[in-house]
This record gives sequence, structure tokens and C-alpha cells, in this order.
Amino acid sequence: MPNVHTMRILRSFFQLLVLILLFAINVQAQNNTSTKEQKKEQLKQLLESKNYIFVAQSAYTASGRMIQLTSEYFLKIKGDSLESHLPFFGVAFNAPFSSTVSPLSFISSDFNYSMVESKKGRFEITIRLNEPDDPNVINLSVSPGAYADLRVISTNRQAMSFYGEVRPLEKK
Repeated sequence: MPNVHTMRILRSFFQLLVLILLFAINVQAQNNTSTKEQKKEQLKQLLESKNYIFVAQSAYTASGRMIQLTSEYFLKIKGDSLESHLPFFGVAFNAPFSSTVSPLSFISSDFNYSMVESKKGRFEITIRLNEPDDPNVINLSVSPGAYADLRVISTNRQAMSFYGEVRPLEKK
């Protein structure tokens, strides 16, 4: 049977071990927090720079149907130009005769771009298009992890939503 002195040493050793473990957990939590803040700040700078691409992984129709996208569809913001290559699944109220191109495939340099950070930490981007005149508004909601929801609002067609991620433009 261990004596009292040995028990005290074991108890002190155990307390020291618990303190070291708590310290290590605290340091790791602080590192994770600072890393998350750094990534969020980098994402904010990317979105403010207007040099990124939203790559769509799935589409949602106005009726709520989800469609997994197998081809590469995107919305590219490059400075003062915007290129959209997104599919359209839905009802058009007014469409040109014999059009074979998606109404969400276009290039524009006439748009207004605004961004705000929500209380929940998401970046809410509103793009109001002047040319083309339809679609009217594109809303992009980006999480701190760079995953995003994109909603296209149109006058002549049902709204479409997309889910995907935001990436920096590749430098050539």
C-alpha cells in the first residue's frame, strides 16, 4: 500500500498534468480563432478586390427542385467586368424566339457592386445590372468558409438560386 507521501506526489503530478492540458487546449483554441479571423479577413479582401469566381455546384429552381450541376457553371467578377455562365431551369414569362443560349450567360461591364458584412459574419453582395436589362439583380451571400448562395432575380423569368464556392481568380 502506497504511503501518504507517495499519494501527495501523485496528486501533485496529476494536478500539474491537468494544468498543462488546459493550457495546451487554450493555446490551440486561440490559434484556431486567429486562423479563422485571418481567413475571414483574406476572404473580405478578395471580395472587395472584385477579382474572384463563384463556381456553382447545384441549382435550385423557383419550385424548390435541386439540380446537381455536372458542367462548370460560374459567375466571374474581374474588376469592372462580370461574366455569367449559369444555367436556367424554369419558366420564362417573356423570352426571345428561338434562343438557344441560357439567359444567364452574358458579359457585362455596366453594373453596381455593393458589399456589407452581416451580423452573422456572412458577406452580402448585391450586383445591380444595368446592361443587360434582364436579369436585374444578383445577390451573393458568402460564408466565412467561402461557401456561397447566389440568387438571380429577373423580370422576365422565375428566380434561380445556386450553391457553390468563391475562389480567387487563377493568375495566368
